[in-house]
Amino acid sequence: MTVLLFISTIAVFLTIDYFVRRNKATVAVAQPIVRKPIPMRVPAGIFFTKSHTWLSLFPSGKVQLGIDDFLARMFSTPQITMLKNNTDHVSKGEPILRMTERNNEVIVRSPIDGVIENVNAALAKQPSLLSEALFSEGWAYTITPTSTNDLRSFFLGDDTRVWLREELGRLRDFFAHLTTPVPAFMQDGGLPATGIMDNLNPDQCKKFENEFLRIE
Repeated sequence: MTVLLFISTIAVFLTIDYFVRRNKATVAVAQPIVRKPIPMRVPAGIFFTKSHTWLSLFPSGKVQLGIDDFLARMFSTPQITMLKNNTDHVSKGEPILRMTERNNEVIVRSPIDGVIENVNAALAKQPSLLSEALFSEGWAYTITPTSTNDLRSFFLGDDTRVWLREELGRLRDFFAHLTTPVPAFMQDGGLPATGIMDNLNPDQCKKFENEFLRIE
């Protein structure tokens, strides 16, 4: 009798332990996965322009130019077309790059006057560089500027961060006032989700270009 009581007691405790462990596992699985938004990339020493391009100044006076993180994350898997060739002269406000996805496209314009020294053909072949190596291998052109005076009007350091916060506010307003509603697009923290251009039609995409990528 004592043996049976002992075995029964063990069985009860094992049963209780089983249900406790199962409940803990269920609770753990039910917990939502919280993903923090990826911060906007703003490296030190890089100039940013109101047309959402960046410039890295070399000691020689040449600059590397690319598109910034604000614009890069608007697209999921864009096709990139380089609109300039080596030795071409480029004027401020002239189209230099086209980004296309499905039926949408935007034109990126040069923020400076100068001569194209090198075209990064790898960017057109591998647009993933925009997310993987934006400020290293993800550049678009190397340019010899006609003058470096324009750099004084560009953003640098903390000024860039202040300006980008204002741009994110303008972007929220832009989506809020579209005549054709689009799905929610902002991640927690107020940063744009990757690929929100997929939610726009071509006319809305052109409106975005006119409001955010123009050269002033």
